[in-house]
Amino acid sequence: MSTSKLSLGDRYAEIAVIIVTLVALLAGWLYMGSVENRALPFEAGGIKASVPAGWIQSEPGGDVILHARERASAGFQTTYIVTRQLISADGGQNEAVSLLTLKYGQELTAFRILSQQTVSVNGREAYEITYAYVESDPNVSHADLPVVVRGVDYIFSTEENAIIVTCRASEAEYEGGLSAFRRFLNSIQF
Repeated sequence: MSTSKLSLGDRYAEIAVIIVTLVALLAGWLYMGSVENRALPFEAGGIKASVPAGWIQSEPGGDVILHARERASAGFQTTYIVTRQLISADGGQNEAVSLLTLKYGQELTAFRILSQQTVSVNGREAYEITYAYVESDPNVSHADLPVVVRGVDYIFSTEENAIIVTCRASEAEYEGGLSAFRRFLNSIQF
C-alpha cells in the first residue's frame, strides 16, 4: 500500500470545491425562496392584496371578492378566499361568525370547529375560526379517498359588512402553508 500526501495545491483545490459547492447551494436556496415568495397585486371591491404568483384566480361572483387556488397542489388545492358579508349595525362580528358557521355546517361534510378566538392582524381586531371538514371528489368514477381539509377564517368587521379571509388546505399541507397565508393576510388592505 502506498500512501501519498496531498500537495498544497491539491488541498487548495479541495477547499475551493467545497466553498464553491456551499456558495452554489446557498444561492439556489435564496433563489428558491424568492421564487416561492413572489406575489402579484390584486384589487377589487375596495380590497387590495398580494396574491401568490402562479396561483389560479377564479372569476369572483356574488359575495366572493377573491378566489385563488394553488396550481401546483396535488389532490385538494390550497385555496384563499376573500368574501364580503352584509351585517346589521347591531349584530356586528358576532352575527358574521354565527352566519358563517351555520353556512359551513350546512355546506361542508363533517364540519367541526376546532378553535375560536379574537386576534389582532396588523393592528386590526379580527375573529379567528379554525375548522376541519371532509372533501370528497363528486365524480364517482374516480377511486380517490376523501380528504380531511383544515381551514382558518379571519373575520374583520367594518361599518356595514364583514370581510372574511379564508385559507383551506389538506391536512398534510395545512401547517406548512400557514406562513405563506399569513403573508397574504398581512397584505390585505380595505
